[in-house]
Amino acid sequence: MTHDGGERLNAYLRTRSATAETADTSSLVELSRTTTAGRVVLFAHPVGGSLLAYQPLVRRLADHRCLGLDATARAVTDPGPAGSIQELARRHVESFGEHGPRIDVVCGWSFGGALAWEIACLLAERGERPEVVLLDSTWAGRAVPVWTPAEALHGFVQDALQLGGQEAGFTAGTAEEAAARLDMDPEVFAERLALFTRNRRLVCEWHPTPGDLDLVSVRAAESLTSDWRTATTGAVHLHDLPGDHYGLLGDSGNVAAIERILREHRATGTGTATGTTAGTAAAATVGPAPAPGVIGPEEAVQADGADEAALHTALAKLVDTPHWRDLVIRARRMDPDAIAEAYRELGRRGLLAPDWPREFGGGGLPTRLAIELFEGFCSTGLPDLVHALTVQIVGNFVLKSGSERLKRELLPRLAGGEEFSTVLYSEPRAGSDLAALRTRAERRDGRYVLNGVKVFSIYSDISGSALVAARTGRDGHKYDGITLFVVDLAADGVTVELVETVQRERMCRVRLRDVEVEDWRRVGEEGRGWALLDGALAIERTGIDHVVRAARWLRALRATVGRAPGLERLEGQVECATTLARAATEVFLRADVRATDTAVAKLYTSETCQQVGHEVLRRWSTLGRSTPDRTTGVDDLVQEELFSGLTESPGLTLSAGTSEMMLSTIAADLKEEYERRCLAILHRFGGELVDTVLEVLGPVGAAVRVEPLFAHSPARRTALADTLADLGLDGVERPEEEGGLGLGLTVGCAIALGLGYLGYENAYRSCRLGHGAAGGVGPAEEDSHGGCAAPECRLRHAAHALGLGLGLFRTAWEHASAREQFDRKLVDFDALMFPLIRGYAELNAVGTRLHELAEHVAEVDGEALGRFELVAQDALVRVVRAAMQVLGAQGITEWSVGSRFYMKCAESIGFLDREGAAAAG
Repeated sequence: MTHDGGERLNAYLRTRSATAETADTSSLVELSRTTTAGRVVLFAHPVGGSLLAYQPLVRRLADHRCLGLDATARAVTDPGPAGSIQELARRHVESFGEHGPRIDVVCGWSFGGALAWEIACLLAERGERPEVVLLDSTWAGRAVPVWTPAEALHGFVQDALQLGGQEAGFTAGTAEEAAARLDMDPEVFAERLALFTRNRRLVCEWHPTPGDLDLVSVRAAESLTSDWRTATTGAVHLHDLPGDHYGLLGDSGNVAAIERILREHRATGTGTATGTTAGTAAAATVGPAPAPGVIGPEEAVQADGADEAALHTALAKLVDTPHWRDLVIRARRMDPDAIAEAYRELGRRGLLAPDWPREFGGGGLPTRLAIELFEGFCSTGLPDLVHALTVQIVGNFVLKSGSERLKRELLPRLAGGEEFSTVLYSEPRAGSDLAALRTRAERRDGRYVLNGVKVFSIYSDISGSALVAARTGRDGHKYDGITLFVVDLAADGVTVELVETVQRERMCRVRLRDVEVEDWRRVGEEGRGWALLDGALAIERTGIDHVVRAARWLRALRATVGRAPGLERLEGQVECATTLARAATEVFLRADVRATDTAVAKLYTSETCQQVGHEVLRRWSTLGRSTPDRTTGVDDLVQEELFSGLTESPGLTLSAGTSEMMLSTIAADLKEEYERRCLAILHRFGGELVDTVLEVLGPVGAAVRVEPLFAHSPARRTALADTLADLGLDGVERPEEEGGLGLGLTVGCAIALGLGYLGYENAYRSCRLGHGAAGGVGPAEEDSHGGCAAPECRLRHAAHALGLGLGLFRTAWEHASAREQFDRKLVDFDALMFPLIRGYAELNAVGTRLHELAEHVAEVDGEALGRFELVAQDALVRVVRAAMQVLGAQGITEWSVGSRFYMKCAESIGFLDREGAAAAG
């Protein structure tokens, strides 16, 4: 990587860290943050000290929290340079403090691998045992001569050039020549050279501390010198990838392979077998072969790619047949035989639960694949709730909290499509209030005996088992004393009665009368079911089933009414909801998941799906009157989808918690940490960079007085642009070969988001209006991205507008938290706050979709981008309207912060409807 803007930014971040150390001496640097369920990954700096080498890998781990070790933080340089890597590691670990984050994975490349190993050993002494992933890390094993100053200068330049993907070979006679060749500030160059020289000496003198940790050693095929089996008694899993030492993090294919290893090692890295596999056929001949008959974990990772492709192929072949279409149509009409046959076919092919462990009927593959396959077969029209209830809810719940016997006896049947399962929560007098349930489970003769009535359950008539919530205690809080069981619905005392409704999917009333349940069918501890139930509700609320259904209904509408007005905006909203739901499915991987973690996804996806159903309702009289007892010219499957959209949409916002419950849940969360929740949307794009932008540009913009506050200010914009350039942030998106950082559009959007969040003009740009060429910050009169048709510029403008919306939301919430009326704070008036909270959920969805589009901008077509802009415009209008209602008269005064945001939103929102803006001239 080139070092111009990168070193300026890195130097600034180090200065910022040093400044902050008066209050916090931790050497940790936030590389990325996430509100999803990913793990915490710690990256140890390589010999040169810069963390930018890890950026390609960090960008691929957007769902993980990525931390880096600051090479020059005061915490690890006082009272002087460390004398060994062990000492350097000790200083780092001590700087974490007692309340530092629990590290799940420690990773390091080259020198960083040595540091990562020593840190992992120290963490193990404290009772933590992180996973260890080492990237081409080794030790000398012999005495290495100390470099002369000239040799150190040459070595540093060669390292920097190769790290940046450039040809080595340049020889500098002086430090000034070398700094000029690398385009680095002389002061920064001198600091980096000294750091490189000292670290190189440390690693040459280092030998690993003996340990007992399992580790993954990723080696470059042209290196292959490390044998970590001599350093640890734990399992060592080898992965050999093509190329040389610098190619591991410089080659996109290798980075993708390392990402997969980081994600999947926990599932595939068990046992003590050691083996080697090459990343390509060309590298397959390098390194020792695995022992005969032993498949090492690294081979399983390689096989996963083939397994994933095979499963996708198997699904494609299965659904592309007339028989499957017939099964789907019959299944949609609630033919139990068709439902059973369809799911058995999926189970035989391993398509229902590929992410479950193999011993429980799965394939040990990523959860991401399971969601992809679910979307694939349910998009054909197969009833999705069967899978959602059986696998996603009951199955995953038992997998996480069930007894070993229950897992062995139930899970393989569910994964094979041989049995369906459902949930029995709601009761006649409890409704959505699960804490008010009356069903009881009493101990008798070593078993539990259940008595009670459950209502509004789906598919209980064709299910073999159900997850039942019952009360085993009487005292204490209403949430105490709830216990969960998996009940055999064929057991004596179970009666299932159908409750006819307007929709095809029938509800059931289940009576439990002296139903005996063995201990091993209890899930979790007795009386501790509420915490587990909270996690189960989180899984139920990801919304993935809602978005699959909404997409089918939209296709049916398109098939009958064509490109009718209003559908384009709905399609964009479904695309936003789909991105949000997929992100929410990461909760499957978390042990501490709570229902609040997916409340936003449940609210947005269910209401989006319901809106599609309302579009069917609006057009029902003109859709061929497709009723179950009336045949029309409409395709049978399309007819079923339209009828489904009409009849199922009313109940979508009721199951798994009503919209009002979701709004209350989100409100409680925001009352605790509203500012952090707003920043979480921004951190998805830039993490530490967002904090930098807000911290530095806040005072810069505020120092430029404008009367009134919301007036356009060329002076302020120029001041902001100059500050961005001074930090090197004008080169964030510029390719590395052109002297930039090459960090991509998502980071550029992070800067635009930050400026909007502060309520300022968008002073960040990487292209000039009308040209589309790479450049710096444009002149003041070219203030808006709105007039540029380039996808990148449109997304930057959307990011700035989203930032404005978030800033206005934060302003309104802050006002409501402080202002009292009728002896209550405004924030406690649900009627006033619920529209604003719903707007927050929409901004969340828009931000998630924006990040996805920015990550894949080269693949985004103009129509998809236009649909997104319409959705973003609608969401922002609703947020502005709700926020101004909360702010009241104060919000419309000329000097208020609210009016500043309001006027800037007005300047930005219109450009999101490009056709409307063009029509208006």
